[in-house]
Amino acid sequence: MVRQARSWIGRREADGTHRVIIDVYNSIVPLPRGYRMRYTDPWCAAFVSAVAQVWGLTGIVFPECACDPMIALYKAAGRWMEDDGYVPRPGDLIFYDWQDTGVGDNSGSADHVGLVAEVEGRRIRLIEGNCGDAVCYQVREIDGLYIRGYGLPDYASLADGEDAAEPDAEPEQPAGCSVELPQLQLGDKGSCVQAAQALLILRGCGVGADGADGDFGPNTRAAVLRFQAKKGLDRDGIVGPVTWSALLRG
Repeated sequence: MVRQARSWIGRREADGTHRVIIDVYNSIVPLPRGYRMRYTDPWCAAFVSAVAQVWGLTGIVFPECACDPMIALYKAAGRWMEDDGYVPRPGDLIFYDWQDTGVGDNSGSADHVGLVAEVEGRRIRLIEGNCGDAVCYQVREIDGLYIRGYGLPDYASLADGEDAAEPDAEPEQPAGCSVELPQLQLGDKGSCVQAAQALLILRGCGVGADGADGDFGPNTRAAVLRFQAKKGLDRDGIVGPVTWSALLRG
């Protein structure tokens, strides 16, 4: 989560580079509350949701395009931390209420959300979307003013071993490990098509208004052709081994 968020630092509304984040959010199926984000909408919640979508983590990092509905999802799952003095961990979500007076427990409506990247002493380093209309770092204090609470994704439920890699460490690849991906072309449907569409969107090649719907139609073929041209590949509109490799490498 943190590595993906870092890769988007500097994307901003002013030059349109934030649009890939909105496109990735709009590829979530089903789309939260059926609302398709516009490029001009506030996008802090969509940012953390899109980060989760890239790595298939929307089952634990609950996607939403607004803060209060996102908080409701964490509360319903028993993954909400109300204590402003909680010491967060990297990957936690922190919510803010800019109307907080500092008197008593903050229980107001949330205005903003960010992703915890690092914690050192009482300082929290965050990565936030729609921060000055861009993705940027922020530094806050534990138990500081404006903290509404924390969403705690259950990363442990997806862990596959006792020793997790450090956030910046590249996982060791098992010798001889390989995955065979199917060739995809016009007319194909299914989860592999949806995965290819999500990768195309992430690489800046939109697949049309329906997003990653799992249907390899004309818009998806046009996106494949654009991606192949951008990467200097043979332009056949088919997602074969070479195109899959380029999509996955980014």
